[in-house]
Amino acid sequence: MQTAAKISLILTDLSSFKQLAGLQKEISHAGFYQQIISRLVKGIDTKQALGALGERLVVLAEHAHAFRQMDALERVSQSLMNWPLPRQYEAVGEYYQALCFQRFGHGNTDRATSLLERLVESAQHKYRVRAMISLGANSRNQGNNQSALPFYREAGRLASRDALQDLYAAVHTQKMFAVIASEDGNHRGALDLLINLFPLAYSMRSSQPHVYYDYMNSLAVELCEVGRLEEARNVSRIVLASPFAGAYPEWRETSEEIELRGWRSSRSTVAVTQIAAVTQEPNEIKNLVTLPTAWRDSPAPEPTAESHPPARVIKFPSRIPSMSEQNDKEQLDPSQKRRLVADKLYEMFMASLEDGPIDVELVEKLWNVYLDSRKKKPSDA
Repeated sequence: MQTAAKISLILTDLSSFKQLAGLQKEISHAGFYQQIISRLVKGIDTKQALGALGERLVVLAEHAHAFRQMDALERVSQSLMNWPLPRQYEAVGEYYQALCFQRFGHGNTDRATSLLERLVESAQHKYRVRAMISLGANSRNQGNNQSALPFYREAGRLASRDALQDLYAAVHTQKMFAVIASEDGNHRGALDLLINLFPLAYSMRSSQPHVYYDYMNSLAVELCEVGRLEEARNVSRIVLASPFAGAYPEWRETSEEIELRGWRSSRSTVAVTQIAAVTQEPNEIKNLVTLPTAWRDSPAPEPTAESHPPARVIKFPSRIPSMSEQNDKEQLDPSQKRRLVADKLYEMFMASLEDGPIDVELVEKLWNVYLDSRKKKPSDA
């Protein structure tokens, strides 16, 4: 009884990432995780307590990986592999050990591949799917998208069987299809895929926020590529405001690229204006550049209602149309319904960035429709 109470107290004390983050500020990353592990293992002598320890170590591994703290992840994965935990945790440790070798494409890819291939054959469903996703990442890191696609397809097929319970795999595989489409030059197709994925990704913003923000960064990239710079800028601002931004330098690169695109567009407009002004000067002073009137020292005109029309406000229906009004739409298959709902939820999200009116009740109804469409025919996911 005393041992069980002691373990319960430890696990309760470490159940919040906020508490973990508070402790993390006081010591180094490696020392932080070592201290947590030491506190967890002390006094454990029952099978049930060891299982609880294994679960807590998995949480620590996910936390370290989300923040890309690879030294800490190395220590936790070694503990999962080497401590006398229930057998299933050894495979989890091997998976994270493979990610340590991989180091996001900058490590020992061959060793990572060897471990991941073994996990595809032997691990439980969840980590078999993740191993496939990581093998796809290895192929992409080697510049071979065509070799990556079969891994993502198989991972997506397995994830679709239980998509609502394995949101990470469902979201990540679909996002990678969009990334590969983008790298092949199909930016509009990539953007369509990402918008369709929005409801699932948005549902992860609390449980696995780093996955949600990484998805949002991909969304910002594709919005930029198709010229929707203001939307891209708004999405990128949300991404950079997240606590994970410091660990993902590519998110900052996305923001810089968006600003560069906007600057180039502005420069192009200015250059045309200057040329027009020069060509209108008399022959004897053609070598002078005359600035447009709005750039001179004279006072700028006061803004008027005509020069600044009211901002566009997106309004959404306050209710879902009745069944009698939906005769045609009832013929849609689940995948088409998901697409319509995804588009509407995405519109509402973009409107919220501009302080547009949002009907919360409608959002809830749309989300229920989306979930229902997945339950009816999950193979379409």
